[in-house]
Amino acid sequence: MSGTEIRNAVVLVIDQLGANFLGAYGSTLFETPNFNRLAAESLLFDQAVAASPNLVQAYDQFWGSSEEKNWLETIGESGYSPVLLSDAPELLLHESSKYFDRILPFEKLNNDRPAGGMEQTELAHFFAQAAQAIASLENGTCLWLHSSGLSGAWDAPLELRNQLANSEDPEPPHWCEPPSGWFDPNHDDPDQLLSYQQVCAAQVTLIDDFLGVVLDLMETGLGKSTVLCLLSPRGYPLGEHGIVGNDPTHNFEQCHGESLHVPMMIRTPDREGYASFRSLRSGALVQPVLVTQLLQDWFSGDEPMQEALRHFAFRFPEKNKEVAWTKSGDVNALQTHAWKLIVEGDRTSLYVKPDDRWEVNDVSRRCPSIVESMENVMHDLTASGVILWPEGYELSAELADRQD
Repeated sequence: MSGTEIRNAVVLVIDQLGANFLGAYGSTLFETPNFNRLAAESLLFDQAVAASPNLVQAYDQFWGSSEEKNWLETIGESGYSPVLLSDAPELLLHESSKYFDRILPFEKLNNDRPAGGMEQTELAHFFAQAAQAIASLENGTCLWLHSSGLSGAWDAPLELRNQLANSEDPEPPHWCEPPSGWFDPNHDDPDQLLSYQQVCAAQVTLIDDFLGVVLDLMETGLGKSTVLCLLSPRGYPLGEHGIVGNDPTHNFEQCHGESLHVPMMIRTPDREGYASFRSLRSGALVQPVLVTQLLQDWFSGDEPMQEALRHFAFRFPEKNKEVAWTKSGDVNALQTHAWKLIVEGDRTSLYVKPDDRWEVNDVSRRCPSIVESMENVMHDLTASGVILWPEGYELSAELADRQD
């Protein structure tokens, strides 16, 4: 094959990395220079919403079901090789993992205390093997890299934790188990929440540092033939709505933005026809499963991929056709460009979008007609039995684009 015919893809999935942690999405809590660097080289999706706060359910969308033709199987039949590296054991048991040509061996460190240095952390261990897999990438490979991210050990060195703490803050804690549970700001110690935030900041800083290694590899000749996709299947709440972490017993709270608003960036190849898709932001309301569609387009050729990217990079969002639907157990969340509805049994919340970014003002009692209309859309989606927005289905004007 000639250089322009070679097609590779690297998909880097970092679990529980919410968009709210990254400078490229407006965070000023701490520096994330390598995420900023990737954003400057990518088509960034501002409104990517997770399909589920449950990892396995999220991967049911990413990898598909064995009941129908699987996209991994399809690209394999076209001569490309799907390869998996994962530090999450549950993904190795996923029914669609069988469609990977190879699953690279991985052994977790299972650290139970802060590491002595950055190179001794679980994240360093994962990214070292990920970098090796990228550096030895064979032509025609779709390399899927899954890091446990913030669902793994929070084992950042104490030195790094101290560097990120303000001088007047209490000393950062020494534990490394990801925190999980309720947090009541009216009764619980605010220093406890601060400790969670300090250690989380150290973990994200580690991820950012190791991402730089991946980006350096993409600056080699590899970048001419390779699409790099970065995303997360779900976020990590830190007390924003009274909950910390990802506990499946707290489904209702998990459907807020801190759990569902995730980063998604597509870095296109360093070759002719793709430069115009760099350093752009898409306002389209999408879900991370879009990455699998883009990968199928990429492995089908330049024309399908470029047309798909043009749709998101240079067109205004189709507000009457874009919706994000999230399911977690018996909880449903539906988001349009104008509204966000969360329903669990007879408990309902409605938020104005995009104004109420942090979802603090429930307007469900003031807008009963909107609640009813959103619930009807949920019913239609459930009845359709599809993951993606049904073709030909359109939102009413009041749901698609609020006119204040």
